[in-house]
Amino acid sequence: MSVEGATPDAVTVIGVGAGGRDDLPPARVRRVLAADLLAASARHHALFPEFAGERLTIASNVKEVAAACEAALAPKTRRDAVVLGSGDPNFYGIGRYLVSKLGPERVRILPAASSMQEAFARVGLPWHEARFASCHGRPVEAVVDTVRHHAVVGLFTDPDNTPARIAAHLLEAGLEGLTAHACCDLGGPDERVFSGDLSALKGQADLPQPNVLILVHDRPPRRALRLGLPEEAFVHRKPKVGLITKREVRAVAIARMGLTDASVVWDIGAGSGSVAVECALACHRGRVFAVEKNAEDVDNIRANVAAFGTANLTAVHATAPDGLEGLPDPDAVFVGGTGKRLEPLLSTCLERLAPGGRLVMTLATLDNLAAALAFFRERELPVEVTQLQVARGVPILDMTRLEALNPVTLLAVERPAG
Repeated sequence: MSVEGATPDAVTVIGVGAGGRDDLPPARVRRVLAADLLAASARHHALFPEFAGERLTIASNVKEVAAACEAALAPKTRRDAVVLGSGDPNFYGIGRYLVSKLGPERVRILPAASSMQEAFARVGLPWHEARFASCHGRPVEAVVDTVRHHAVVGLFTDPDNTPARIAAHLLEAGLEGLTAHACCDLGGPDERVFSGDLSALKGQADLPQPNVLILVHDRPPRRALRLGLPEEAFVHRKPKVGLITKREVRAVAIARMGLTDASVVWDIGAGSGSVAVECALACHRGRVFAVEKNAEDVDNIRANVAAFGTANLTAVHATAPDGLEGLPDPDAVFVGGTGKRLEPLLSTCLERLAPGGRLVMTLATLDNLAAALAFFRERELPVEVTQLQVARGVPILDMTRLEALNPVTLLAVERPAG
């Protein structure tokens, strides 16, 4: 009789589906029972009461599991090791971790249907265009943007990040118009599928474990590029004076920054945070930090974060370059104000900027323009210089005239990749 997956130089990782041991092919059952070491959750260990070898229970100890597998593969102490995972161990499971630690040639994965696949089948939804994420041992905040921007999302949960807690967090982030399917204990004695909106799910605190969550937008979200939003869309200080980066300047400045959807961005002298908000909308998988010294403006930034739902934007109350030490290194920097500390600020930004990253700054005075140009030329950095002179149409009687805004100069530099 064959023993599936048995190889002399590899750990075998077997996926256990919703039906438990009954759904495993006989060859895989024999593979488990023939092992010297069996690493599995307590639930999966209970499926093999007759197993006579050494047992290792998987909980939050994946490093210990990897170390035990490594020891089992050592030539002098060669032992046959099997690891059990839920569903497809290579889909948000332990398979990926073991491959990263042991190498793909030393891990043999035998998958079953994923619990996520089972869940989509239970509610009758196709899953080939869905987006997947995990709250298992991860902060719920990390999945808000994924849910916001994708029509169908499958989420793995855990005993702390339950469907009810996830629903409450999504509602706090302003997400509505979603149908939720919480698929619980699939194939088990407590199998249950709850379907309803987020408000209803928020009240379901006692859903059986384990479970997964499917979220479907009632209307598919639009992923429109939003650059150059009107000033009136933002909460900002002294609106009549106009202490906010104008929409035309914002659009050109952000275009010069070379952002990706996962960029880390610093907005220095952020004011109302209008540039930071638009960067956060563009970098929906990244992180944006709006650094501002004025307390009233910091409050306005936070109000704009709430209004636009940009959970990936953090307001930092500091006078740069103070307050930058604890931030992750940026892929792009926007400098809207230097606070008369131009040289130390630009020095810090360039030192921390990722190779190939871009720094863009706006300047309204000739004095700061001359100082910034001298700073970059002293370091032999090529500078793109652009002056924006914008005129907007305003009504006059039953006609339209053009009204000029103050000219703004943009400087853009790129940190050498080498």
